[in-house]
Amino acid sequence: MRRIALYISIVGLFLVSCAQPQSVHIVDGDVSIAYLRSLADERSQRIKSDIWIEGCVVLNDKLGETYKSFVLYDKHAGIEVKVDLENIDAVVPLFAEVRIRCEGLYIGREGERIVLGAEPTAEYVVDRVSEAEIGNRLEITHIYDKYKGAHNLAVGDVGFDDMSRYVSVEGVAIAKEEVMLAWCDADAKERPYESSLRHFVSGCDTLTVATLNRCDYATQLIPDDIVTLYGVVDSYNGDVVLRLSAMKYIPQ
Repeated sequence: MRRIALYISIVGLFLVSCAQPQSVHIVDGDVSIAYLRSLADERSQRIKSDIWIEGCVVLNDKLGETYKSFVLYDKHAGIEVKVDLENIDAVVPLFAEVRIRCEGLYIGREGERIVLGAEPTAEYVVDRVSEAEIGNRLEITHIYDKYKGAHNLAVGDVGFDDMSRYVSVEGVAIAKEEVMLAWCDADAKERPYESSLRHFVSGCDTLTVATLNRCDYATQLIPDDIVTLYGVVDSYNGDVVLRLSAMKYIPQ
């Protein structure tokens, strides 16, 4: 009888521990974003150590490509940070170099993404960090007009291993079937759909760009030119996509 009772107690403790966010303790100090990403799994992990990450904000809501989140990138890896801000760019500008104190925040896996945020509630992996809290945790050290740290990749080399990485893809053009289309499709009343996909090609390879209808350029026509795309690798319905930060025309 004692063995049975002990077994039931252990099982009950295991089930409770699985249902709750876990804690992870590592050495204090500055760590790379790649190392922080390695701590994430399917459950939320509370960060107990006094650690800091530093990087450049390579995607936020300046162009409308994100909603209440931004991506921080340190030239090797990136991570999405969830924040409860309506106008992120006014507080955390695009291409700002920032440091974030991570102690007490939570990290987890949201599909293919690794996300950093506040203690989770309901079904979310992490919640959004409040405006007051992000102000106490974040230090802006520099703001760039442009950011030159993009990782250059060929069209065919962009994959899931690059998730949240800031990349540049040179020498691509919109697919012939999509020439003269807007970035976002619209319904019969000319209201843009929530998101649309566009395809850029180079040789036999194709790169998919995902655009949200809140983007500033959602209704603009896609240029029929050779361009270099800059953006953050993301996933959409299980496929690899790019979220744009910038685009540069290549003189012909």
